[in-house]
Amino acid sequence: MAYIVRLLVFSGVVLAGLASTRAAAATPVTVTVRTTPQLAGVRFLFDGQTATTGADGTAQFTGAHDFAGHTLSVDDAGLTSPQRQFTFARWAGQRDPDQAFRRTVEGLPLRADYTVTAAFTGRYRVTVRCVDQEGRAVPRDRVPYLSVRSDTGDTQRLPVGRPVWLDGLLPVYRKSVLTSRTVGYALQSADAYGANTVDAGRQRFRPALDREVAFVTPFHDLTVSARDAVFGSAAGRTARIRLPDGSVREVPFGADRSATLRDLPHGQYEVEVTGSQGLRATRQIRLSQTQSVQVRVVSRADLAVVVGVLALLTAGLLVIGRRLRRQRGGEG
Repeated sequence: MAYIVRLLVFSGVVLAGLASTRAAAATPVTVTVRTTPQLAGVRFLFDGQTATTGADGTAQFTGAHDFAGHTLSVDDAGLTSPQRQFTFARWAGQRDPDQAFRRTVEGLPLRADYTVTAAFTGRYRVTVRCVDQEGRAVPRDRVPYLSVRSDTGDTQRLPVGRPVWLDGLLPVYRKSVLTSRTVGYALQSADAYGANTVDAGRQRFRPALDREVAFVTPFHDLTVSARDAVFGSAAGRTARIRLPDGSVREVPFGADRSATLRDLPHGQYEVEVTGSQGLRATRQIRLSQTQSVQVRVVSRADLAVVVGVLALLTAGLLVIGRRLRRQRGGEG
C-alpha cells in the first residue's frame, strides 16, 4: 500500500513538472536590444529574424521558451551620414564576456525576458578655423594647423579650414552598466611664425555638439621708431625684425619716420634699426599686445660729439696737470 502511495505521489510530481514545462514553453519570451547612444534605424538579426530600432533606440525579438542557444548580430552599415557616423563598439548583457566585442554573439537563451545593450562609437565631421581678437578671419597660410587634446588623453593635429572626423561619443562600461559619454577637446597650440598664439587648454569644444569651431588666435601690430641718442631727433631708415621662428622681416621707415609690422603673434622679437648714416641699434622686445617701441640710434654725428667731448676733457686734464706741476715747482 505504501509503495502505491509513493508511486502516485511521484507520478503527480512528474505530471506537475510536465505541465509546468508545457506552460513555460507556451509563454512567449522577449529579448530587448537597446542602443547607446539612443539610435533609430539600427538593424539587428536574431536567428535570422530582422528588427530595426525605433525612435527610442530599442528593438525586440519574441519567441517561444526553449533551452536552445540563439544568435544575435548587428548591422551598422546604414549609420553614416555626411555629418556623423556610428560604428558598433561592444555589447553588454550578452551573457558570455568573451563575446562582448564581437558583432555576432551566440548561445543566447530564451528562458526569460532580458535586455542586451549595443554600444556605438560616434564620430563627427568638424571644421576648425581661426579668428583674431577682433573676430576677423585669420588666413589659413598664417595658421595652417592646430593641435588639440581630447579628454581621453589623445593629441591630434588638425588642418585649419578643412573638415576632419573626430570621436564625439564613446562607450563607457562601469559597474555592469553600458552607457555613452560625450568627448571634449581642448586647444593646445596654434603656431604662427614659430610662436604659439594661444594659452593651452583655455578653448574647448565637443564634436557631438560643435561642428563649426572658431578659435581666437590673437595677433598684434609692432610699430618701431628711432631717435638720435644725443640730439633726440628722428632717426632710422629701416627696421629689421627677427621673428620667433628665426625669419627676418625688413620694413622701411615711412613718412612718419616709423615702420609697422602687422599681425604678429605674441612672443620674443629682436628689433634692429639702421640709422641714416649706416649705424645700427638692436633691442629685444616681448610682444604681448599692439605696441610701439622706440630705439635709440647712435649716429656718426653723435660719435663726433662724444669724441670731441673726450678730446676737450683730455686737453683740460692736461692743462690742469701742467698747472699743478708748475705750482708745485714754484713752491719748491
